[in-house]
Amino acid sequence: MKRSVSQVRIFAAALILGSSLAAAGCGASTTTEAAPETTAAPPTVVDVTTVTAAVGAVESALEISGTLTPLSRVAVKPKLPGTIERMLVDIGDAVTMGQTIATIDRREIDAQADAAVATVSVGKAALENAEAALANAVLEHDRARNLFEKGALPRQRLDGAQTAHRSAVAQRDLAAANLAQADAALRRAREVQRNATITSPVTGYVVERNYDAGAIPGDLPVVVVADMRQMKLEAGVSELEAGRIRVGLKANVSVQAKPGMAFEGHLAAIAPEVDERNRHFKIDVRVPNANRALLSGMYATARIIESTVTNAVLVPKDAVMTKDGKRIVQKVQGDTLSTVTVTEGLSDGTRVQILSGLAAGDTVLADARRQIPAGSKVRGIAAKS
Repeated sequence: MKRSVSQVRIFAAALILGSSLAAAGCGASTTTEAAPETTAAPPTVVDVTTVTAAVGAVESALEISGTLTPLSRVAVKPKLPGTIERMLVDIGDAVTMGQTIATIDRREIDAQADAAVATVSVGKAALENAEAALANAVLEHDRARNLFEKGALPRQRLDGAQTAHRSAVAQRDLAAANLAQADAALRRAREVQRNATITSPVTGYVVERNYDAGAIPGDLPVVVVADMRQMKLEAGVSELEAGRIRVGLKANVSVQAKPGMAFEGHLAAIAPEVDERNRHFKIDVRVPNANRALLSGMYATARIIESTVTNAVLVPKDAVMTKDGKRIVQKVQGDTLSTVTVTEGLSDGTRVQILSGLAAGDTVLADARRQIPAGSKVRGIAAKS
């Protein structure tokens, strides 16, 4: 049977296509068999700085700072004008209450006091004279009354004796009043004499002296005396801070001028009313200063100890952070990192007490702010203390 030319061409094309497909299939099979096998990459290990939860004591404290001032500071001024006759103290001298600091020239004052003494003497003599006259008037009145009752003296003479008696009483009363006035003037003169001596109203140290002998004091005080047996550190605290503290709490005080030295004081006062200008409560820390190591004007810092816990589980403050509303640490167990929820207690600003979630000896990331997913493989490097 004869075939047409077109049928021959179609048959040839089919043979060529089949040969090509068969060759392609053989090539693919060869390639697949030759491909090497692949293996999973090892997990990445992250180097982290770690700390170990330790047992120790922790203090919760409120820290304030400010300038030290004396317990009291008194400006001493003279009570009367005049020229300073003597200055008996200088800056830095210790003085006691009632000690003489300076004297005012009192020559005129003494003369006035002498005149007052003389006036009292005159008053006493006048009173004695008036009392003698009154005694005589009483006798004359009694004699005139007896004679009048016997009919030996007219009524006019009795009335005269009565008038003389009343006059003598009045003269005696006037002399007594004059003497009392003279006594008052003398007491005033004596007081002025005492005021010419300037004394210290408190025990302390002279911290300021403004005049020398021969000067006439003006607006400035003669001296300023400060009681430095105790020093004060005053500061303002917020409402929340004021609610946590109480009078009598221990305070550890340090001063910049004496590095390495510590002074122990106490919280002496808390203002019962808030300052409307800054919404702060004023507090007063007192520091004993018997050896005068602290000077007025030194800048100081006081840590008021609110409470103390011993045998507390402690980690650095930076090891704890907030996540999803919870306080957490990142705990290292072997080479694996996990997230642990913890409950905090006291903090001293550097370390924090862990009440639950960690035990002593557990290892955690030193800085919880470092974002490392839980389950990561880590290699801990102990933080330098």
